[in-house]
Amino acid sequence: MPPRRREPAAGPRSGPEKRVGPIETPKSEAKIGTSARTGEPSAGRELSAGQEPSAGQEPSAGKEPSAGGGVALWLATAGGIGFGPWAPGTWGALAAVLLFVLFFARLGLPLYGLLLIVLTAIGVWASGRVEAHFGRHDDGRIVIDEVVGQLIALAPLVVIWEMPLGRIGLPAGPMAAEWGAGAGIDIRWLLVVTAFVAFRWFDIRKPGLVRWAEERFEGGVGVMLDDIVAGVFGAVVVILPAYALVVGLLREKVLEAEAVVAVLRAVSGALGFVS
Repeated sequence: MPPRRREPAAGPRSGPEKRVGPIETPKSEAKIGTSARTGEPSAGRELSAGQEPSAGQEPSAGKEPSAGGGVALWLATAGGIGFGPWAPGTWGALAAVLLFVLFFARLGLPLYGLLLIVLTAIGVWASGRVEAHFGRHDDGRIVIDEVVGQLIALAPLVVIWEMPLGRIGLPAGPMAAEWGAGAGIDIRWLLVVTAFVAFRWFDIRKPGLVRWAEERFEGGVGVMLDDIVAGVFGAVVVILPAYALVVGLLREKVLEAEAVVAVLRAVSGALGFVS
């Protein structure tokens, strides 16, 4: 009988062993999945409140504003002016100048002061909510603070708006000849320009107390307070030439009154002498 052929003993397999199981996803790809509800790619997990983002993970975007948040957004951006592509703070200040000239200059000081208080309270509330929505302190799109600050800088003009402050004559030339005698620039408009330039300078440069107010407070108060301080400084700059003009105007009136009194005395004396 031929010898029986022996089978080789089982041993370790040479070569990679195939494993059946779930396929692991690389970490770089695990961050992006597919939404079971929509089928669209979904971003990584959002951070919970107070949680710092880990390496390679970005903070989640702000939530969409609710109905009340939409009102706050509209107010904080001054009706959408803050979404302008260039210098939204300057445009917000210009909007305040326009509102002042068209509506607020003739309110009288008590009503104007009440208006500033109401707008400041609205600004603190709206800018605080919208700041949380944008996720950045004093976001450039928030311009309600510039509106209030500019109105504060214009406040001294409310007292003297109806006074005949006079005009600055135009230099001799074709324009002066075309406009006729007495043509010139109303001094009130020069004071308005002074208030605008002064407020924007303090708001942008942020000297002393303006910088302190910006860095010392958080939330809506921090957004509003530095512009309020800048507006107060701008009002002081406006007061100096404005009330110098008022003093000069009153002096002229006093001199005119003294001249009238002198004329009346002369006439009275003449009539008494004649009789």
